Amino acid sequence: MRIATAVRHVTWALTVLLLAAALGACGGGGGDEAGESDAGGTAARAPAATSGERGAAGREPAGAGDAGGTAGGGPDAKAPRAPLAEAREVVHSAELRVRAGDVGASAAKAKQMVTGAGGYVERETSRTRPPRSELRLRIPADRYTELLDRLGTELGSKLSLTQEAEDVTGEVADVAARVRSAEASLASFRKLYERADSIDEIIRLEREIAQREADLEALQAREKSLKNRTGFATVTVTLVGEVPPDEEDEPRGGFVGGLQSGWAAFTSFVGGVALVLGWLLPFLVTAAVLGLPVLLLRHRIRDRLKRRGWPPRG
Repeated sequence: MRIATAVRHVTWALTVLLLAAALGACGGGGGDEAGESDAGGTAARAPAATSGERGAAGREPAGAGDAGGTAGGGPDAKAPRAPLAEAREVVHSAELRVRAGDVGASAAKAKQMVTGAGGYVERETSRTRPPRSELRLRIPADRYTELLDRLGTELGSKLSLTQEAEDVTGEVADVAARVRSAEASLASFRKLYERADSIDEIIRLEREIAQREADLEALQAREKSLKNRTGFATVTVTLVGEVPPDEEDEPRGGFVGGLQSGWAAFTSFVGGVALVLGWLLPFLVTAAVLGLPVLLLRHRIRDRLKRRGWPPRG
């Protein structure tokens, strides 16, 4: 009886140990799988978070992005790259004044420099006395700084330089968007025109299409003008000649010198008298117009008094 009881106790003990070992094995495997799942999930989420940070770099603070990258990728993880700077559309213009020994040769050299760089001469004005030439040059934007320096140093002595720059990036983007919208609108009206089945509708659509085409052409012309202004810088070059020395008249003596001095004094006197007479003439004419009737009236009154035998007064 005691032996049977001992055998049952041993059997129960072995059974309990086997169950404990099985539960321990299951628990370890589940923990390993959970750990692997967590690690895999973290690794899967980290690239997504990095992509999100790159796409929303303008919406999240820089500190939050850096902290997320450090926690997800560790100390060796690369920081997200900053977005590239947007290209700006800038209109450049300058006014350059140069003193040249030979204005004609310097003007020809300036035109040769600009045409060789891919630009052109928009306007040219020149004269010989005194020698002067004004050129309005259109220079490719990428060669603007280089050619401006060469024009200021190779044509002669630079007297003055004025530069201006205007950022028209917003205007360029706005006009481009309007052109696309106008093209889409025009295409829609043309499709409606193809499906029109009444005369009134055809006439109305033709008017709308004509108006849309005019608007599109105006926008395209404005877009082309902006493209030209941003693609070519405007430089106005003014070339002036050397200033000749003033010729000093040597005073002449003797009879001829006195005659010249007297004649100059006489002409100055006559000019002064003419100036005074010219200044007084309006007043004299006004006085004559107003005083003549008064004198005539006075003479008539004196004649009447004489006829009546009254002694005149005054």
